[in-house]
This record gives sequence, structure tokens and C-alpha cells, in this order.
Amino acid sequence: VAETRAIAAQARATLRIEYEELPGILTIEEAKQAGSLLAPEFGLASGDVERALAESEVVFEGSVASSAQEHIYFETQRARAIPGEGREIFLFSGTQSPSEVQQTAARVLGLDSKDVTVDVKRLGGAFGGKESAATLWACLTALACYHVKRPVELRLSRLQDTGWTGKRHPFECRYRVGVTRAGVIQAYDVAFDGDGGAFADLTMAIMQRAVLHAENVYRIPNVRITARPWKTHVPPNTAFRGFGAPQGVFAIESVMQRIARELNLDPLELRKRNAYRENDTTPYGQTLVEVNAAPLMERCAERANYGDMKNAVRAFNQAHRFVKRGIGVVPVKFGISFTTAFLNQGSALVHLYTDGTVSVSHGGVEMGQGVNAKVARIVADEFGISVNRIRIESHNTKRTANTSPTAASTGADINGNAARNAAKKIVDRLKPVAAELLQARGGQAATADDVIFQNGSVSVFAHSETHISLAELAQAAWQKRVDLSAHGYYATPGLGFDWNTGRGSPFAYYVYGCGIVIAEVDVLTGYFTLTDACLVHETAESVDAEVDRGQIEGAFMQGVGWCTMEDVVRDGKGRTLSASLATYKIPAAGDVPQRWEVEMIQTERRSAGVKGSKAVGEPPFLYGEAAFFAIKDAIESLADYRAEAELRMPATPEAILRAVKTLRGKRDDL
Repeated sequence: VAETRAIAAQARATLRIEYEELPGILTIEEAKQAGSLLAPEFGLASGDVERALAESEVVFEGSVASSAQEHIYFETQRARAIPGEGREIFLFSGTQSPSEVQQTAARVLGLDSKDVTVDVKRLGGAFGGKESAATLWACLTALACYHVKRPVELRLSRLQDTGWTGKRHPFECRYRVGVTRAGVIQAYDVAFDGDGGAFADLTMAIMQRAVLHAENVYRIPNVRITARPWKTHVPPNTAFRGFGAPQGVFAIESVMQRIARELNLDPLELRKRNAYRENDTTPYGQTLVEVNAAPLMERCAERANYGDMKNAVRAFNQAHRFVKRGIGVVPVKFGISFTTAFLNQGSALVHLYTDGTVSVSHGGVEMGQGVNAKVARIVADEFGISVNRIRIESHNTKRTANTSPTAASTGADINGNAARNAAKKIVDRLKPVAAELLQARGGQAATADDVIFQNGSVSVFAHSETHISLAELAQAAWQKRVDLSAHGYYATPGLGFDWNTGRGSPFAYYVYGCGIVIAEVDVLTGYFTLTDACLVHETAESVDAEVDRGQIEGAFMQGVGWCTMEDVVRDGKGRTLSASLATYKIPAAGDVPQRWEVEMIQTERRSAGVKGSKAVGEPPFLYGEAAFFAIKDAIESLADYRAEAELRMPATPEAILRAVKTLRGKRDDL
């Protein structure tokens, strides 16, 4: 703790720390050998897997690995602490979980939660990397402030942030799958081994979601899913967009690719053949309604001209020796809700001022995903005014208490509904005042139920010529001593899951979609480009279509980065070597598909979130996996699709060249 960073660095240089260096556990395999489990294994099952495998016409066994990923948010981890009166501390923290920071900082300092106020205006990106991981830095800052009784700021450099913070969990998966010769899956037995890092963080919840998404969109009558979280000596891996679902889906989609190749089946038709139908039941017992898996695969194939696409790729590959193209297909079924049921709650505080403007505090954190824009639109619609009459305040633990993290693609659903409920309370109080005031001005006699808030004014019935502004109504209501403030609360209904039985309904609803990608690979250099991408994503009745489109496009490209270029490299002691943007490659403008089409399916759905919308934060990330499978398909065209390319994630140029070399080793004629 010092007046300047330079003085702090000078003081740090004088410190000498003696420590004993012990052997490190840096990989899942090393953790297995050491028996280094973070927690006992768990999972779920349905049907009779062993019997179904024994009776299957074809059985495949194999392994799949998915890699780590660095968050690379714009704003690095940081916090500022300011002393208040007595022992009070004000914390301005870059966190997705203000209440967690409040509670943990209070515990560290020996204070009560009432003594710690956490305020978050907005974050410069997060992607899950500031859900629980930001708490450590906030508590260090609060501890220093508590002792020196002066404002303290902690701010990590990019190298510190990337070198010291956790990543997406690497997974290793072993599977057995039994199918008919027509490709219908009879049984799926998969074991997930996840690298949790040095301590648990959110590893258990992440692996739980991987288990709950292990079958993706596919109806499989006999399933066994096992998950084992391992402890290694790297920074604790943490939440990342998708929260375990991308790893689980990558495993089953790798299996689908293998089935299609081994049985000479079209990859898209194979997926449609196995897709869930209406009223099917998941392996954990949740009945599916308004299932849109196969229809959206068909829609995506239609938009992409899939038949012509396949013919064009085959023709291209026949005409080019050293540049090959491939097609990747990934459908998505993504459950929306925190899998920890009690987190599915939110609150909001709404004030209507006498000039007709509105202040909204809600339990979400704006981090570039547009939750404030959506909440503002939702509240504006309730009052019948434009969004420029709404002000969204910072997230402050004194205005919205006991909040859940802004995560799990639930930010708009939970906090939008809470804000909507608060606004409705105020509107309901205003309606009797409005009916009386409008009648006094010569309007029709009406009840409170007839009052309409729309287009910036208040009237009775749809086409009444007598109307007043919201400001006039608010002023009149205030003079009548009507409360113009309200607290709103929302808890997602119908959720419940028991890991002891592996049964329940962990999700409020599901999001469906499909992505089809063409990749062009130079087999001499290992470099690739995405020539085409078609994404069809179900948003239902979008609250803000432009926000949703931005999320779909951004999530897809982040998924592409994970699968193809973002390579976390460590040395033999676990230190991160790829700790800067000079050594860690993320997608840039030149990496987007040359031809890219996104269609949002905005059909009305009963099973949906706030105002009939569906979440967009995480599900589109999974479409990025189609880029990996397109690259793999292009490499396998070298062997006329009769041998598997051993392509490991991420599909960097080096990985592509290794896969090409290995494939050529399998075939003497290449």
C-alpha cells in the first residue's frame, strides 16, 4: 500500500520470501495419478446403459478433450475501497456478484453486511470471469483500506490478470455410444474429467451444467453421465460463458461427427433423426415443451442452401489439392436458469418523479450485454413512455440487496421481471387517480381498469381524446399522497432438482438453434478461413432485437476463438506463457466469416422469459463449435472421409498440421 504504483513496486522489490518448492500437478492426468479430487464424483443416469450397449448394432468408444480459454475482458480485475464513518467501507468493485463481494468482504473484515456498501456502475466486459473471481481482489482492497483508513485502489495489469486468474475448465471426456446402423442412438455413456485448478471456485456448478447438457438436443433412451472435478496447481478455473455446457456439448457433437463418418451418414440428417420431439423427457426427467430442435435445423439448412453447399464443397475439394473445405453443423438446446435453484431470484427499486421521469435500480450488472437497455425498455413500456425518460442507476447493495450474480443468461429475465413488477405496483396506484382526473376534465366515466398508459400520455380507452401526461398524473398523485416508489421482486417459478436422485426440473425453459459453417483450410500452412456461416437462433419475442443480434454474433465469434485459436500455454511450473495479446490470439475483424447470415426466430412462445423473450447471452456460443468440426471435415476430405483426423482443440495452425500429418500416416496413398 503506497501513494503511487512506483513506490509500491519499489517496496515490493525489497521483500524476500522463503518457500519450499514442491512438485506441481498441472494436468488432469497428473491429478488422476495423485488422486487429487476437488470433490467426489457425481452424475446421473436413465435407462439400462449396459444392456442397451450390448444390444446395439454398432458401438463406438473414444475420448474427446476440450481446452481452456482466457476471458480477455477489456477492463482488467480492479476495485476501489473508500472508508466511511466508523467502520463503514464503500467498495467500487468490478464484479458480476455485488452481494457476494459485500458478504465476503464483511466476513474478511469482521464487519456486518450493513457496514459494507458495494456499488457497480458497469463493467468493461466479464464473460463469467468476474462472477466469483472478482471477490478476491475486492477483499484485498477492502482489507488495505480498513487498515490505513484511506482510499485504496487495486488494478491488475493485463499480464497480471491473464497470468493469475482462472480460465474456462479444460475437460477430458471418455465415451461409449451404441447406435443402430441407421444412426439412431441407443445408449450414451460418458465421463467428464474437469480441471478445477487450485480450489473449487464454481467448479461443481459448472460440471453440473455440463452433465445437464451432455445429451444436447438428442433423445437418447439410455444415458449415464459421470463427472469428476480434479484439483491441480494452476489458478482456480472459473465461470465462463456457457458455464460447462460448451464442454458437454462438444463431447456429444464429436460423437455425432464420428457416427456420421463411420456409418457414411449425412451429419445434418443424423442430427435431425435423433433430435428431441414434443413431450420427450430429458435424462433428468424434465418434460420438453415447444421443442424446436429439428425445425430449426431444417430452417438453418434451408437458409444456408445446405444441399448446394455440400455439392460445392465436394467440387472445390476435387479441384484443389492443397486447400480443402469442410462443413460443420452444431444444433443447440440450452437450458435457462441457475442450476442452483435459490439463485433464481431478483429485485428492483423504481421511483417515479413528479416530472414524469423514472429512476430504476435493479439487481443486474451491466457488462456490455445490454441488460440495462432491456430493463429500461421493459419499465418504459409499463409507464407508456420512451426509454429516454428512464434512468438506470448503478447496482448498489443499499438499493437492491441480497442479489444473485448476473450470470447464467438470466440477467434480463430475473431483473427485468422484478423491475416490471415494481413498475406495475406504481401504475396500479396511479390508475384510480387518473380515472378521477380524466373524468374531471370532461372525459368518459371510467374505472381504474380502463386507464391506458401509452405514447407518453395517460387516457381511458384506446381512442379517447381526453388525456394527460404522466408528469401531470404523477404530480397529482403526489399531492394526494400516493406512493410513487415501489420495490419489485421476482423468483423464477417451477424450478427444482435433486442431485441425489438425478431428477427434477432445473430449467425454466430452453433455447434452440442451429449453426452451419464452412471452413477453408490450407493443409500446407495450417491456416484457415471461415467462408460461410449461417446461424438460426430462437429469441422468441425479443425485448431488444439489436441487443440480441449483437449477443448472437459476439458469442459465436467467442466460441470460434475457443475452438480454433485461443491457446492457453503454460510452462513446466504452471506459469502462464500466453499472458498477453501478443501471445494469446483472439478473433479479430479479419476472422469473421466472409458470408455470414444470422436469423432470429421471434415466434411467440409460452415457455419463455420476460415478456415472452428468450435468453441470448450464452446459447449462441455453442455455434462456434461448428467451425472446429468444419476444419476437421476439411482435413478428413484428404482421406475421402474414410479416416478420422486427430484434431485437438484449439485448432491452431500447429494442431491442424499435426492432424494432417497423422492422417497421412494412416493412409499410404495420401
